[in-house]
Amino acid sequence: MPRKGTRGFGSIKVRAKIGKSVWDTSLFPSKEGPYLLAIKKSVRFDEGIEAGDVVKISCVFI
Repeated sequence: MPRKGTRGFGSIKVRAKIGKSVWDTSLFPSKEGPYLLAIKKSVRFDEGIEAGDVVKISCVFI
């Protein structure tokens, strides 16, 4: 994983996209897998995402 944009706790700055929603956020290391991406409540609402849904996410390092 590239070190560009690395922040505290090993997080990595990214620009995420789901559907028409785009926002700057961070990926966080996770015990269950490589990284965790929190999805903002406003994005979940705008994109109609509910708990348990599978979504396609695009991320680029910033």
